[in-house]
This record gives sequence, structure tokens and C-alpha cells, in this order.
Amino acid sequence: MHNINHSERLPYEKLAALGIDREKADSLPQEVKEKLASGEVTPLMQVSISARNGDIITLPLKLQLTTDQQGNPALMAYPVRAVLEKERNQVLRLTEQEAERLNKGEVIQKAVEVNGEKTQQYLQLDPETKSVIHRRVTDVQLEQKLKDMEKVNDIELGMQQKQQVREGKPIELNVGGEKVSVGVDLKELQGFKVIQGDLKEWERQQKLRYDEQHPEYLGLVMTDKNRWEYQQVVDKQSQERALKLGNQKEKHSQGLKL
Repeated sequence: MHNINHSERLPYEKLAALGIDREKADSLPQEVKEKLASGEVTPLMQVSISARNGDIITLPLKLQLTTDQQGNPALMAYPVRAVLEKERNQVLRLTEQEAERLNKGEVIQKAVEVNGEKTQQYLQLDPETKSVIHRRVTDVQLEQKLKDMEKVNDIELGMQQKQQVREGKPIELNVGGEKVSVGVDLKELQGFKVIQGDLKEWERQQKLRYDEQHPEYLGLVMTDKNRWEYQQVVDKQSQERALKLGNQKEKHSQGLKL
């Protein structure tokens, strides 16, 4: 990863629509460029967007580089919200039960129609932005990973465990006398992760990532020093701005597609 020039893979034109010109994009921290170029969800970033009335709206959001149905690059932006509002999203069409499960931190699988194509996708709520991250099930090669683990560690998964994996639920394995948990996590580059420990440890680490590692909302801000720095970027005002922008621009997607 570190030997790749990620600047060559950045979607400059699409970033410019968010007020991030080429110079600002090139000056992003290397870790952020790696995440963006590889299709992983970035940390919070404070960006400026021109509203229809000409006003400049500054708000924090997360970005993810993906592809459309034709395989062309597409940039998804997940703006900050106060809460998950299922009725806003006309693509995912979340039910009350699905929204409740997402709020609990579960990963769910659902058939979603995007640009006329219906595909099975994993859905996961980002706790910082309250936006739903989603990825095609076929893009998350978790079952292949489990097959590799079975082969290397001489273990065999039961039918119930395999079904849980397909549904996006984490499972606990005994590998070499030690407990290992595996599950879907769309924040990871590969779409899943493996940890040392049981399912309680899995749940604890998922909460750690947000509750303890991010006691405050921290995001990348372009400072007057002409560089990106981590600062607290989410306050009541910025949340309201994010919600306002979402009402204006987000009629067909949980994230903004650029």
C-alpha cells in the first residue's frame, strides 16, 4: 500500500465539487488518501459545498470511492446527521425493524435497487455520521476468507455458522485452541475483519472504535496554515447544516453520490 502513488487514483473532479481542489487533495494525509483510493470509508472531513442559492455550506462528512453500474468511478459522501432517518432514504427503503437493527450496530443484508439494478447488499450504520454504508454482498468475499481459514487451520464451519455469515452476523471460531471472531465490517478495506477473542470481545471492540477512540467528533479541517489538521468539527450548528443539505440534495440516496 505505501509504495503506491495514491494521488494518481484520487477523483479530483469529484472532490472539487466539495471544495477540495487538487492542491488540497494532494495535501491530504497519506492515511486518508490510502483509504479513499482503495475504496475504504475516510475519517470525517470538513468540506464546503455551494448551495442552490449561492451560499457556501461548511459541514463534516465521510467519503468513499466506489463505482456505478457501468464501472465508472463514483464518490459517495456520508454527511453527519443527528439520527438515522429511514424515511429520507428512497433507495434502501428501510423498515422500522431494519432501522432498529442498524441502530443497534447490526449488519443486515437487503436487496436494494440502484440505477435499475437490484442487488443483495450489506448495510451498516456509521455511528459518527448516522449514515448507512452499503456494499454489494459479492464485493465482500467473506465466505472465501472462511474457506481459506478452514483449509489452513483444519476446521469446519457448521451450516448455521455459514448462514450467519451470509446474513452479515459475526461468528465465533475455535482456531488452534483460541477463540477468533469473524464478521462483516464495511469500514474495513476488505469489508470484513478478524479479531482475537469471542463475540463479547467483538462487540466491545466495535464500541471501542467510536465510544473510546472518538470521545469527541474529530475530523480533518483545512486550517489557515494551509494544511489538514484534526480538529473537533461537529457541533449543533454543523449537524443542522448537514441535515439541511441532506433535505435539499438527498432524495435518492442515503449518501450523496458525486
